[in-house]
Amino acid sequence: MIISRRSCVLLAFLILAAAAGAQTAQVNSVLDMADFVHDWQISKQFTLDVANAMPAEFYSFKPNPEEMTFGEQMIHIAGSNVFRFNQITGIKPPFPFDPAKPPASDKQSVLKLLDQSFDYVIEVLPKITPEQLQRTWHIPSWKGRNDPDGRAMIMNMFVHTAHHRAQCDVYLRAKGIKPPDYRF
Repeated sequence: MIISRRSCVLLAFLILAAAAGAQTAQVNSVLDMADFVHDWQISKQFTLDVANAMPAEFYSFKPNPEEMTFGEQMIHIAGSNVFRFNQITGIKPPFPFDPAKPPASDKQSVLKLLDQSFDYVIEVLPKITPEQLQRTWHIPSWKGRNDPDGRAMIMNMFVHTAHHRAQCDVYLRAKGIKPPDYRF
C-alpha cells in the first residue's frame, strides 16, 4: 500500500497535535486513587509501628527544647491529617482538632488518635471530588506554596506524615531503640 505525501503530512500533523495536547493537559491525579489509598494504609501501619516502638515513659522525650516531644510529633501527624482532610472534603472528622489546643500526647491517646485519623483519611480519599482537587486555599504558613489546590494539599499531607514519622525514628534512635524497618 502506498501512502500519498499529503496523507503522510496529515498523519504527522495529527500525531504532533495529539502529543502537544497530551503535554498541555493538566493531570487530574498523580496516582490512581486505589493505589494512593493503599499507600495511606501502608503509612498508617508504619506510623503505628513507630508509635508502638517507643515505650510509654518516653512519649515526653524531646532531643532539645525547641522540638516537640515524641508524643506531640505523633499528635501533630494525627491532628494535621484530620484538620486538612476535613478542610478539603467538609466530611466530619472522628475527633475535633484545634492546633492551638492539641489533645493529650500520652501513648494510649496517641495510638487511638493515629488510628482514627488514618481511618478517616483512608475513608474520605476516594470521596474527594474533582472540584475539591481544583479548589485553592490560602495557607500563609506553607512556605513556597501558600495557595495550594486540593491535589497539592493531599500530596503535601502524605509527605508531611512521612516527615514527622521520620523525626520520630530519630527520637527512637536517640533512646537506643531500633525503629521499625522501612516499608512501602
